Amino acid sequence: MDLLAAWIRRFRRARPATNRVEPAGYPPLARENAPIASAIKQAQRTRQSTAADPAGAEPGPGPAQRVSGPLDGNIDRRFTAFLFGVGSPVAAEAGAAERRVIVQIEQVVAHNRGPNLVPRLPVELPRLISLVRRDDVSPRDLSERLLRDPTLVGEVVRLANSPRYRTGRDIADLQEAVIALGQSGLTQLVVSAAMRPIFDARQGRFSRIAGTRVWDLTERCSHACVHLSGDAINRFHAYLAGMVANIGMIGALRVLDTDYTDYQPPRTGEFHDSLRQAAAKLSVQIARQWDFPSTVCRAVHQFGAGPPGTADDDLTCVLRTGDRIAKCHVLLPGLAGAALAVLDDRERRCYAELERAFGS
Repeated sequence: MDLLAAWIRRFRRARPATNRVEPAGYPPLARENAPIASAIKQAQRTRQSTAADPAGAEPGPGPAQRVSGPLDGNIDRRFTAFLFGVGSPVAAEAGAAERRVIVQIEQVVAHNRGPNLVPRLPVELPRLISLVRRDDVSPRDLSERLLRDPTLVGEVVRLANSPRYRTGRDIADLQEAVIALGQSGLTQLVVSAAMRPIFDARQGRFSRIAGTRVWDLTERCSHACVHLSGDAINRFHAYLAGMVANIGMIGALRVLDTDYTDYQPPRTGEFHDSLRQAAAKLSVQIARQWDFPSTVCRAVHQFGAGPPGTADDDLTCVLRTGDRIAKCHVLLPGLAGAALAVLDDRERRCYAELERAFGS
């Protein structure tokens, strides 16, 4: 417990202000998201024309399938472009500086050095998770253990008062907060508190901004995966899969911090596709090095290996959908009504849950 407290105190950084000012070279958020808003309008027109001509309609998706549409082909690329503040990627081949840094990242992947780019999780973390997941531990006992770490105490009370767990009144007592969060909430909080400093370590030109944005995605992706999980899926494994699915992007950003030399941020489509593929492989390496459950590592591997396929298990399907809806919410929060027509019913419910939990 003391090691966990020391680790969190060493790496934790203050949560960035909501109304932060983007540095020069990062275009306004509305301009970055305009192409996606246009894609949604196009999807609505497509749906309307399909409704007018039922003969041309495609079969509805099954429970593990996604509705095809403009966001499917663009959401991943647009999110990585958002990380660099370049709006829409340019349909062009990667430039010399972009190719050089992609080669550097691919060499990190080839030599399995991804885990070296992020801190190791504290060795006490599995023991603490085991404690909060025990059925025979009372809220009072948990409160006494948590009191040893002021950082965790603050996080418990903050989360208990967040929209995800709001009870209609302010909670200031630690034991009351523990009861409000429940076993699942406490387990997720412990993992989140241990992992957040990895995303907040602002080391250089790209990671200081993009790391915060990847964390915003990670929070939403893990929450979405839990929301989408059915009875056949271990919800804690779903949470871990959402937490680690994009961790490789942090490693890739740190390579960019040191090896990318151009004044202009990378913006070609070829670069962003290559970056996403390499970061996905880094995520698998990190998940395995952290000794995450084999089901989680398999889902993260399948998720990064390519589009949906017959080899996908239930957890992989949940991760694919959760990641997509999380990216949609980061890029386009506050959507409602007809603007969500591009999503199917299951995805709309997931998006609505992210709105409830994280707001716009």
